[in-house]
Amino acid sequence: MTADDPHRDVTHRDGDDPTTTRVRSLLEEGLEREYYTAAVAVAGTADARPVEVAVGQLSPTDETSVGLETPFDVASLTKPIATTTILFRLLERGALTLTDELGDHIPALERRRRGDIPLWRLVTHTSGLQPYAYSEAWDGVGDALADLYDRQLFDRRIGDGFVYSCLNYVHLAEALRQVTGQSLAALAEEHVFGPAGMDGSSIGPYDDPDSGVVETYEHERGLGACRNEINDPIANAMGGESGNAGLFAPARDVAHYAQTLLADADVSDASRLLAAPTVDCLSVRRSGTDTAAQGYGWRVGTELIPAPQWSGRSIGHTGFTGTSLWIDLERGRFACLLTNAVYEQVQLYRFRQRYHSIVGAASSTGE
Repeated sequence: MTADDPHRDVTHRDGDDPTTTRVRSLLEEGLEREYYTAAVAVAGTADARPVEVAVGQLSPTDETSVGLETPFDVASLTKPIATTTILFRLLERGALTLTDELGDHIPALERRRRGDIPLWRLVTHTSGLQPYAYSEAWDGVGDALADLYDRQLFDRRIGDGFVYSCLNYVHLAEALRQVTGQSLAALAEEHVFGPAGMDGSSIGPYDDPDSGVVETYEHERGLGACRNEINDPIANAMGGESGNAGLFAPARDVAHYAQTLLADADVSDASRLLAAPTVDCLSVRRSGTDTAAQGYGWRVGTELIPAPQWSGRSIGHTGFTGTSLWIDLERGRFACLLTNAVYEQVQLYRFRQRYHSIVGAASSTGE
C-alpha cells in the first residue's frame, strides 16, 4: 500500500497519542457503566486513522473480544451510507432525478396521493408520511409493501414539515429497485461496498451463526437477543431490503466509507464514490428543526452537534442500535462510533458529544 492509500492500516500505541488515550478511557467508562457490551471507535482523515480503539465483547455471554473487523448492526446508518449513496450514484448517471415522483417508478402508487411524493422529500424527511409502521404478519418485501400501500400513512399534523420517518426510506428503496431491476443488496455491492472498499459489509441478516457479529437485543417485540438477525422490525421482515436499516458493517469499513467520501470531496482527485459537487451538496441544510438540521439523507452539523469544534459543513447520522458516523467536509476529518447500546436501552446523546469533542479538539484528529 502506498503512503496516500486511505485504506492502509495505522497503528499507534496509546502512550504515543493523547487523543487515542482519551477515546479509550471514554469507551472503557461506557463499558464500566454498562452502556453497552461492545464499542469500537475509529477517527481520522482521508489518508490516516490515528484513532482506532475497540473495547468489550460480542455479548454478555460471549467473551470474544471485538475488533475493527467485527460486524455491527448499524441500523439507521443504512439510510445515508447505503440508500442515499445509491440514490446519488444513480442521479449522477442520469437514471433518475430528485424531482421524480414515487408514482413515476412504482406502478402500485400511480394516480395515488403517495405517488405524488417527489424523491427529494423522502431524503429530507418532508414527505408527510408517519414515522413508522409495521406488522408481525409481514413475510418478505412484497408482502410488506402490499400492506403498506393499503394503509393510510399520511399524518395530517405533519403536512410538508420535517418529521423523521423510516417509511421514507422503505418507499425510496422500492423506487431504486424499480429503476434498476436490482435488489438493494446488489445495488449496495455495486455502488457502495465496492467503490468504498467495504469488504466486510453486507445488507441483510447473517446466515452463519458463528460469524462473530455483535449481539443486539430486541425489546419491543420480545425477540430478545439478536446475533445474526436485523434488530429493526421493518428491515427484519423485509430481509434487509427496506432501505431504513439492515446494514451490517465493521468499524473499519465505516471508516473506509468516510475516508473515500472525504477524498472525493477534493476536486483535484478523481472520485471513487461520489463526485465532488455531489459531496458538497450533502452538507446543505434542506429541512429540520431548531435542534436537528437535515440535508439530503444526512443530518447537518449545528453549533452543538456533533460538537462545537466541528464545522457547519459536517454531515452525520446515528443508528438506533447505538451507532454513529460524522464527517467534517471542511476540516477533512471523520469520527465513527459503533456500539450495541440498545442492549441496555441506553441513550448515547451526551456520550457521543464527549467523543466528538475529543476528536474535534485534536489537531488532524491526532495530537
